[in-house]
Amino acid sequence: MSVKRPKTNRERVIESLKTLSLALLDNNELGVSANTIAQKIDIQRSTVSLYLNELVRNKEAIKINTRPVYFLDANIYQNNKDKLSRITEYIENKETEQGNQDPFDELVGSDGSLKDVVDQIKSAVIYPPRGLSTLLVGESGVGKSFIAQLAYKFAQQKGLVKGKWIVLNCAEYADNPELLSSILFGNVKGAFTGADTDKSGLLKAAEDGYLFLDEVHRLTPENQEKLFQYMDKGTYRRVGETDQVHTSNARLIFATTEKQNADFLQTFLRRIPLVIQIPNFQERTRKERIDLITMLFFKEAKTIQHNLYIASEVVQVLIQNVNKGNVGKLASIVKLSCAEALLRAGSGEKDIHIKLDSLPHDFLRTTSVQDISTTKDYKIQIHFKSEQIKSRNTIERDHLYQFADKLIQNVLQYGSNKISKQEFYNQVGNVANGVIDYISFELRRIKTNAFSEYVEQTLKSILANLYVNIGISQFNSSANLLTKLIIYVNDYEDDQEIENLDQTILILKQKFSDEMKLTDRVVTAIKKQFDVHNTSLYQILVFAFIYSQNQKMVDRETNAVIITHGYSTAESLASTVNRLLGSYVYESFDMPLDASVDDIIREIKAYFKTVDIEKPLVILVDMGSLKALDQRLKKIYSGAIAIISGVSTEIALDIGNKVLQNNIDEDVLKRSAREAAPKITTVEPVKRKNVILTTCITGIGAATYLQKLIQDNTHGEITVISKDFYELKKNGIKDSVFNKYRVKIIVGTDDPSIPEIPYLSVEGLINRDVGDPVFLTAFPDVFTNASLKSMNDSIVRAFTVDNIANNMTALDPAVTVSQVEGCVTKLERSLGTKMDVYLKISLYMHLCFMFERVVQGEPNLDYHNVDHFRQCYGRFIEITEDALSDMQHYYSVKIPVSEIGFIVKGSLKM
Repeated sequence: MSVKRPKTNRERVIESLKTLSLALLDNNELGVSANTIAQKIDIQRSTVSLYLNELVRNKEAIKINTRPVYFLDANIYQNNKDKLSRITEYIENKETEQGNQDPFDELVGSDGSLKDVVDQIKSAVIYPPRGLSTLLVGESGVGKSFIAQLAYKFAQQKGLVKGKWIVLNCAEYADNPELLSSILFGNVKGAFTGADTDKSGLLKAAEDGYLFLDEVHRLTPENQEKLFQYMDKGTYRRVGETDQVHTSNARLIFATTEKQNADFLQTFLRRIPLVIQIPNFQERTRKERIDLITMLFFKEAKTIQHNLYIASEVVQVLIQNVNKGNVGKLASIVKLSCAEALLRAGSGEKDIHIKLDSLPHDFLRTTSVQDISTTKDYKIQIHFKSEQIKSRNTIERDHLYQFADKLIQNVLQYGSNKISKQEFYNQVGNVANGVIDYISFELRRIKTNAFSEYVEQTLKSILANLYVNIGISQFNSSANLLTKLIIYVNDYEDDQEIENLDQTILILKQKFSDEMKLTDRVVTAIKKQFDVHNTSLYQILVFAFIYSQNQKMVDRETNAVIITHGYSTAESLASTVNRLLGSYVYESFDMPLDASVDDIIREIKAYFKTVDIEKPLVILVDMGSLKALDQRLKKIYSGAIAIISGVSTEIALDIGNKVLQNNIDEDVLKRSAREAAPKITTVEPVKRKNVILTTCITGIGAATYLQKLIQDNTHGEITVISKDFYELKKNGIKDSVFNKYRVKIIVGTDDPSIPEIPYLSVEGLINRDVGDPVFLTAFPDVFTNASLKSMNDSIVRAFTVDNIANNMTALDPAVTVSQVEGCVTKLERSLGTKMDVYLKISLYMHLCFMFERVVQGEPNLDYHNVDHFRQCYGRFIEITEDALSDMQHYYSVKIPVSEIGFIVKGSLKM
């Protein structure tokens, strides 16, 4: 009797979706939510969402992107459109919206570092009557051509152009200016040699469209003059014409790598009203760089039809080291890396792993790997069928929604009286602190750029205005943190559904009306400056920030301020000390290095409007020069003033505690200053021997083999020790070996995950592009290029001997490998090439086994079409026979042409 197979979760989701979709025919709902299905069949909502989205991609289901998100069985909808009019109306409206989708949404960073670029281009496109001529300036590979084409698509969408998109790279004709002029403007018959007929130029072809001139600085002065006549009057003459004048309404976009180019006529540049600088790859935000890397790998995954697993180290190297060539270079690196990894993967393998040694060798040679973090996870996972992507950015987005979910649960508990107000405050404070810690320490941008500075200054301006008008005191020190929070939400929010969010906002408005009024003022101001997808998400996070800080404000008898020079120095110190004190004691003022006393006074005056100026005031400053403030301050501040220079965390904490205890007078301040004087402590370094540690997941025996291999090839200059893998993995950096020795490198068959110590795999050990930088960094005084080559040759030979020893019966493996090594060296010289290590090992093994077969009288004669091979590879056959001549003489054998054919086919793959 057969047992009925239980249904899979996927089958249960499909069945439930169909059942619930049919039930919609009797009501006016928009669809079925993932949560409804999860509750019906009792599985996790995330699992249901996974299968539902897969059905949508396969066109088996329809997705309704409302809040919450709804789904509908596609077949049921197609057969019952008349009974699902509300859904039909939604879908038709959505299709209209998609037709109106902004083309610049394709551009990574259009709402980030390229926002100003996009806004300027859009302004140029819509300017009557035929747009503004625009010059895009940027390094090679930053995407100037792509951005220009998006401008054309935007103009098409707005109904401003109906003509073609025409592209001309001026560099291709720079050596033939007359031909370039003819291509641009057209020519009449006989205008120059070869002009057999009248021809229209590109200005005519681009009529009612766009003409994009790339590398426009390669135009001759004469052609520039002809172009600016067209820009002035909309007219031009074809080459060879004197009387006839032609007109066109073609719009112009130019691109160049540098505006300050001697080849440009100033009269030409003056006629281009809009010059836009495109930032290079390193000037983009880290989020955008990861997005670009992810997008390019995703494209390759779809092309090669394989899942991709990109190692964290690879992503970090690309983020930090793609300089010349920018996005164009990055695309090339990504493609070559996928090709290399695909070549190494076994047949039928769907999961391809991109590791450091998958990167192009020429790129690795010019790359720094010293700043790679082993503690942060930047890996990217791409599933080409389901189109699921998991990257650092998705991890950071997940964190955002996890923070929001924790806050929602806290509010719901408080709203249903399950926790007290004090418990609610403590829980909200913990979440708010967790968000700020994550933003401050996990999300630090690699490089501050113009866009992030603009965002921060804009938000600070909004907040400062709100503080002054609403009158909230002792809050300005956190403006920078709230700015970081807003940028974080703006970077990572999307349109995903957040359960119970609307209910949460209603509870907050009922229970905390004052805080929510301030929250709404802040969020409304934010919406005027930035694109906001989910207003409620901003509201709950801003509320948590305001509430957690506002509740800590206590009345005290002394005002306290920290003033320092530099970006975020005072803010960072004040926020750290305030957190440690559990109350907002200090306001902070960060001043530029060249700030005058007048500048500082202006800043402090705004603060004085929010506090009682009759109370004593303590000011901590970083430089003695700021002590000159006292004479100016006493004119605008009524209370006693104390200024202490040389601010530090220690003195700020000490004085902050006394402020909270209302225990401040001149003697107390002097005593605090004395006790906080710098103290010197010297630490003598522990003398430990520098070593290389070997380990192997298959056992200590293999680790000992690696130990001897490396030890023999470093001539005793470096101590090499072996260690059990599982013990090392379990103990980590606390293992006794790290107390006894200074371990510079760990070499092994599997990574024991000791973040503090560089790890080198066996593959990396034999691949010089990967291994050499690690050895040179760890032992710069021991290794040279020559010694590393010698060591690599010995290790390759040892691995080869070890691999073939168990499979050779007639010949001595060590002798044969040594002889083959000479043959391969001779072959490399004759071919004028340097084989990579993997090819060399493959060739060593092939030649060893080939000679054993021939010596035993069993040559492989089955090579197909030997005559054709002899005709096509005659020169290579001669070179190979010469390279193998010494071994043939030694063994008194003749290598047949068929065997040379298998060398080509099996090892060299020529």
